[in-house]
Amino acid sequence: MNIHITEQAARKLADRLDEDKHLKLYYDTEGCGCGVDGIPVLWITDQMSPDDIEIETNAMPVVVEKSQMMFYADQLTIDASGSNYYRLSSPGEILNGRMNIINHS
Repeated sequence: MNIHITEQAARKLADRLDEDKHLKLYYDTEGCGCGVDGIPVLWITDQMSPDDIEIETNAMPVVVEKSQMMFYADQLTIDASGSNYYRLSSPGEILNGRMNIINHS
């Protein structure tokens, strides 16, 4: 998996991350019906689970749960979308055009 973070998104994300925090791309299925229906969100967390994999990007590491990697394309881009949102896209589609960032501890 290759994740590219645009310059604008990297600046906004860096302002939100402390030294001991991780940026996690999480596939949230809560309230979506079943385990394969969900929506990607960004978490800022200080905890990592045994299933987490750290993906090196052009700007900062992004944590992804190994079991959730099947929901994403091999090439992803995280971009800023407005003042408070981010957009996750692949070459073929927009996976979430108004992705929130959630403090999750």
